[in-house]
Amino acid sequence: MRLQLDLTQPDRQAKLDAFLSVHRISKSHLAHLLGIHVSYVGKICSGERRPKEHIEQLIALGIPAELLPEPNDGRPGPKPRANCAAPAGA
Repeated sequence: MRLQLDLTQPDRQAKLDAFLSVHRISKSHLAHLLGIHVSYVGKICSGERRPKEHIEQLIALGIPAELLPEPNDGRPGPKPRANCAAPAGA
């Protein structure tokens, strides 16, 4: 079995990683500049977290906006509770 990679259409994160590599910018350096933990920078780069403030700071540092995830400051709300109400007539 042979594994074949198609690099003709790299995703946004691969392009971002390539940009950082070419410009010799480490995620730990970005974390230092932003005043956040390096693991949080990784979450921003992957799109798992998308805080508007930090994404705007990355753009101001010269990271192209099209390589970053769309900002979303919508805070996730609490998890919905299971309906624990007693059945009617009980």
